Amino acid sequence: MIDSILSRASEGERITSDEAILLYEQAPLDDLGAAANAVVERRYGDEVTYNVNAHLNPTNICVVGCGFCAFAVWTEKDERAYAYSVDDLLKRAKDLADLGITELHIVGGMTKEYDLEYYEELFTELKAELPEVFLTALTAVEIDFVARLSKVSSKEALERTMAAGHDTMPGGGAEVFSPRVRKIIADRKVPAETWLRVHREAHALGMRTNATLLFGHFETPEEKVDHMQQLRALQDETKGFQAFIPLPFLPGNTDFAYLPGPSREEKLRTIALGRIFLDNFPHVKGHWVMHGEDITTEALRFGFDDLSGTLTEERIAHATTVKTPLGLSEGRIKEIIKAAGRVPVERETLYKRYQRETAAA
Repeated sequence: MIDSILSRASEGERITSDEAILLYEQAPLDDLGAAANAVVERRYGDEVTYNVNAHLNPTNICVVGCGFCAFAVWTEKDERAYAYSVDDLLKRAKDLADLGITELHIVGGMTKEYDLEYYEELFTELKAELPEVFLTALTAVEIDFVARLSKVSSKEALERTMAAGHDTMPGGGAEVFSPRVRKIIADRKVPAETWLRVHREAHALGMRTNATLLFGHFETPEEKVDHMQQLRALQDETKGFQAFIPLPFLPGNTDFAYLPGPSREEKLRTIALGRIFLDNFPHVKGHWVMHGEDITTEALRFGFDDLSGTLTEERIAHATTVKTPLGLSEGRIKEIIKAAGRVPVERETLYKRYQRETAAA
């Protein structure tokens, strides 16, 4: 039965949730990876895409306080707290633009000072100065938060941020959709239904978004697959997702520092299953900063067809004890891809090929 499911999956046929659970629990790891790799090669050949991007995190002050998060602090009185103005971020963005970035990834803490009007001003100013740079910004959870602060619907919040220059939405805040798990790791965060609703609204407005899964803590294989099933169902409905991004839980400096985090095999199984099960998602993206360079290279034969980019100054994962670099050069990204026997191709945010005259820093 396992071989039959893998054979069908490698040909791009849809498998059921029960079949996915069976594969996750019982399929030989190499066979699971080979099936995922077959899906990637049929779609993209040997090409793996990446972009040259950077992160801006306006503040780490957050009233939500998820137990799995090492980045956020409760109050500005915390010695680790910081809060940047629009002018601060605009200056930094201009410096980053000199490095050749094509995308700014903008997420941060949630607090009343960082409301809808703040982000409208930020996006407007960034687009005025850097019109060619894509703004991938504000998770669905953040959109819901700023909408409630401004007493408008999340749809209106999206319409207003898009009018200001908001291009695409990242996939953060999804964590695991299971209510049981969310109660443990993020009991103050809005439920999965809110995350799904905001992405549905974004897709209806023409915005492309990503989706994540945070795994390797308290979730069961059944809950992992259920999370993917809900993503697959929404993608069937809207066709608005660009990429699925499996994120391994990093326990360092969190409330769950006693957990070991996911093993190599758990990472590779989750990545491969994501590629096999999410047959309607164009891409499975590797967030190298959380997987590490070695696993990322290996996973380029287990379902990854895209990497999260150069990142430059990543802060959220690095609030844990992760030892990966804050950013990678474009040259290093290409080396990782080539080490897996793949061909690196630079892209922009909407996955069109990007040609540049000179390599970015």
